[in-house]
Amino acid sequence: MLEAQRYLSRYGYLSDVERTAADEDLLTESISVGLRRFQRFARLRVTGTLTLETLKLMRQPRCPIPDFQPEELGGPGVEDSDPFVFSTNVWAERNLRWFLQTGTPDLTDEAAAVQRAFDTWAAQVPLTFTQVTSAANADFTVEWLTGDHGDGSPFDGSGSGGFNIYAHAFYPEDGRIHFDEAESWAHSHGSGNVDLESVALHEVGHALGLRHSGLSDAVMYFAINSQRRTLHEADIRGIKSRYPPVVAAPGQRAITVPVWALKNAGGSGTVQVDLGTTRRVLAWGQVTMVDSLIDADRDNAWAIEVFDVDGDRPGGFIFGGDHFGSEKAPCNVYSGAFTGRARRITFRATSIHTFDLDIFGTGTILLLDDPGGIG
Repeated sequence: MLEAQRYLSRYGYLSDVERTAADEDLLTESISVGLRRFQRFARLRVTGTLTLETLKLMRQPRCPIPDFQPEELGGPGVEDSDPFVFSTNVWAERNLRWFLQTGTPDLTDEAAAVQRAFDTWAAQVPLTFTQVTSAANADFTVEWLTGDHGDGSPFDGSGSGGFNIYAHAFYPEDGRIHFDEAESWAHSHGSGNVDLESVALHEVGHALGLRHSGLSDAVMYFAINSQRRTLHEADIRGIKSRYPPVVAAPGQRAITVPVWALKNAGGSGTVQVDLGTTRRVLAWGQVTMVDSLIDADRDNAWAIEVFDVDGDRPGGFIFGGDHFGSEKAPCNVYSGAFTGRARRITFRATSIHTFDLDIFGTGTILLLDDPGGIG
């Protein structure tokens, strides 16, 4: 039980009060609550007890970044986190640079693998990543380090000791991405080797502001136990939600922008409208066409929403059941309209049952104040 308590405490499944009340030898109510949170997040059978599948997953190599912070427990998105509880910040710049501070003797082309990881994310959003030759000109620094290297998150060496940590990164706009030199780095996963591109893809996601997903097929899954170089639709939805393309629309009285969620693009689409100054607005999204490639069966579902207003997600949530996420989760059912004061409004379209469903829609903004603008 001590092993489970250490895991739940380290990765954010126990509040400060629950951690104090926990007993390393007994299944207390606090530990049971933490186990249920972990099992729900990881899509395991929810029992509140230390089942064999729960213990097995806890012992897998994983990213050391906590899945939640204790103060978030019970808050929006935590119980189902569909697709993510996001970090606070994103990068303000869109043309970003990275520098290889130190490499690994295991490989001669580690920079190429890291660049491919950056490019995989860039293919989904309006970001570019360029390798530069000086740390002074870089937004990201990539290093191979060992043990306690002074950033508050020490590595634990190779093998199964500790929590078996491969790498870690810091949220925007920090830019540090660190790999554990004690591991055996390669271009494939297995037989004691760690696939660099898979781990780099995960850590770059953190460096861009994504937190962990509980979906085992997602790149941002907390456990790193296989070679994974292709983004899952949850990864795509998460990154598009953080870095939408921006349409400038200053001085207009009514703005309509297209937004679509295509099955071959992860089933999610976003667009942000920048009005140039804060205005009083009415904004809503509308689906204009649904293209089902098979039939409009009962599993098909979609939503188009005012996802973000000046960095905050608006209210007016509707509980949609477990398949939509918990109440107030970032992929729940929304009431669809926003009225109030805003400068930047992000619309998001989402499809469920994405393999046979394409969504085409619009986001519309009407300005309600004086045409001259009220700052």
